[in-house]
Amino acid sequence: MSLNSNRMVTYLAFLGVERNLSPATVQSYAEDLRHFTDWLDENSLDLKELTPEKLDEFLTLTAGQTEYSPTSIARHFSSLRGFLKYMQSQGEYDFSTESMLERPKLGHYLPQYLTREEVDSVFESAANGKNPLRDTALIELMYSAGLRISEALGIKLSQLDLDNEWLTPIGKGNKQRLVPLGSKAKENLRAWIEEGRPLTHPTTDNVILNSRGKPMSRMGAWKIVQQHTAHLAKQVSPHTFRHSFATHCLEAGMDLRVLQELLGHADISTTQIYTHIDKEFIKQEHRQFHPREQVH
Repeated sequence: MSLNSNRMVTYLAFLGVERNLSPATVQSYAEDLRHFTDWLDENSLDLKELTPEKLDEFLTLTAGQTEYSPTSIARHFSSLRGFLKYMQSQGEYDFSTESMLERPKLGHYLPQYLTREEVDSVFESAANGKNPLRDTALIELMYSAGLRISEALGIKLSQLDLDNEWLTPIGKGNKQRLVPLGSKAKENLRAWIEEGRPLTHPTTDNVILNSRGKPMSRMGAWKIVQQHTAHLAKQVSPHTFRHSFATHCLEAGMDLRVLQELLGHADISTTQIYTHIDKEFIKQEHRQFHPREQVH
């Protein structure tokens, strides 16, 4: 166990013994904090070396990877703030986190999205990569269909109806939904399934496979995304494509309730995290087209 993980275990023991929190509550803290200590270890960072800039990088990356409602963002950051405050009291962390992790700043960590031009450049990169058919098909599922990465990697051939242009992913709570496929997405998925996928000698009926014909791992998908977004000046995760899908749909005028159905959100409040992005788009459009805003 790493030193960072040991610190987390010490804090969890403090919560259980000194704070007398229930085992279930301590477990929820552990789940939130494990992402953080794993990230520290993956980046060869000791907690004492963690600068506010690096912490900001982690928070932005985390919000981009995971589908958060504002409530769950607040809970996650609250867990982290409590941990870091305790580490400060133990002389294990030197920086104040109050301003960074306070509730009014949560909007800063809502996920980034790509512009249409950036998405086009990702598809272009995939088309010129080592495995163009598969990589393009994966990006189509994440962006054109707006799937979570777990849904994209878990989709089976039986859940695709290319002739009628429908996809039926199974989302959170084992709930199935209908998602339409555009003609370009259908074309690219068919090319992979008919031309590229058989060459892997599939051992499963998952649509997206690795080179050995087995279901692709999340790490495998992450590497593909990193490969085809390296040219962008943004931190991009698989979930960024789902956020881009939602944002572009709203910008084009899609009703929020329709978007809720397409994303598979149980509560529309989760879908509403995208409206802040949409408002920025409206502001940009106003500045561009309103006569009083135009320079003559």
